[in-house]
Amino acid sequence: MPKTEPTEDQTSSDIRADFRKLMGLFATGVCVVAVPAGPQSVSAMTINSFVSVSLDPMLVCWSLQNDASQFDTYADADMFSVSILAERHAGLARRYAARGDTMLRPQDFIQSANGLPVIGDALGHLECRRWSLFPAGDHTMIFGEVFAMHPPAGNPPSDEPLGFFNGAFCSIGT
Repeated sequence: MPKTEPTEDQTSSDIRADFRKLMGLFATGVCVVAVPAGPQSVSAMTINSFVSVSLDPMLVCWSLQNDASQFDTYADADMFSVSILAERHAGLARRYAARGDTMLRPQDFIQSANGLPVIGDALGHLECRRWSLFPAGDHTMIFGEVFAMHPPAGNPPSDEPLGFFNGAFCSIGT
């Protein structure tokens, strides 16, 4: 593949658009991050920036856009959950990809034994304590230390994972 260098005619927004398109070719899984937002209330958002960071301690990380409508809710949360989605959750993933909580449906969630909202029929979920925040350009990296996890009942799981590729949800297959 030929290497492309920015030309004098390309604007920085053109270069960012090209970068976004290229990074969209990296397939990822899809999760929903959720935090309690008061009595009987939940804030949730779909993410595809989830990554395992460390086994000792067990750390995970996800990135939050700095201008997200609920930035303070997530950045200030002491604890959060991450529900790993299956293909059958594509509609739910679209709902929580919308800005704000306008499409929030409390019935999508159950409360874990630790009081965190999770997608009850997700492939699995993790419960985390905020470990640290790290500013990274137009995003903030949120690191969490896993204190509880609920893997799928089957091994391998009976459902296929939901993926994200080239700007759309997709099948990953196993």
